[in-house]
Amino acid sequence: MSRPRAFDIDAATEQAMQVFWQSGYAAASMADLYAATGLKPGSVYAAFGDKERLFQRAFETYAAHFRATLPQGLTGLAAIEAWLGVQADLSVADPERKGCLIVNTVAERHAHSARTHAMAQARMDEIRAFFRTALDQAAAAGELRPDADPDLWADSLTGTVVSLMTLGRAGAEERTIRNVATAALAGLPRA
Repeated sequence: MSRPRAFDIDAATEQAMQVFWQSGYAAASMADLYAATGLKPGSVYAAFGDKERLFQRAFETYAAHFRATLPQGLTGLAAIEAWLGVQADLSVADPERKGCLIVNTVAERHAHSARTHAMAQARMDEIRAFFRTALDQAAAAGELRPDADPDLWADSLTGTVVSLMTLGRAGAEERTIRNVATAALAGLPRA
C-alpha cells in the first residue's frame, strides 16, 4: 500500500510552473525544480513521472491562469480592447519579465515533444479563436466595416499578443509595449 502524499501537488505544480516560465523548459534543471518545489527526486517522479509530464501539468496550470484573463461580460471590440490592455499590463507589470509561458513554449518548440508542442499550439489556437469570436461579434454589431476580413484580423491580433509578450520578456520599455497594443487597436477596420 502506498503512502499518501505529504505535499500539495497543486502548489508544487505552481512552483514548477514559475521555474519553467522564467527559465524555459530546456534550461530548467531537475535541481532547479527540486529546489523550487522543496521536493526530493523520488517525490517528483512519483507525483509527475518525469520532467516533461511535470512541464505539461505546469503548462496546463498556466493555461488556466491565462483563461482567467479573458474578459467576462464583454463582446466585440470592447472584449478585444480589454484583453489587449490586460496583455500589455501583464507584459510590463511582471518585474521578472517572464513573458507568456504559452508563447515561450512555442518559441522553444525544438526542446519539446510532439505532444507538448501540440498543447502549446492548441493554446495559440485558443487565443486566435477568442479574437475570431470577438471580431464576429463586432461585425454582427456593426462595429466593423463590411469588408473587414475576420480571419486576417484574428491572425493579426494573435500576432500582437505574441509581440506584446515577447517584448515584455525582452525587457522592452513600457512605452513600446503599449504603443504596439495601441497601434493594433487603431488599425482595426472600424465602421
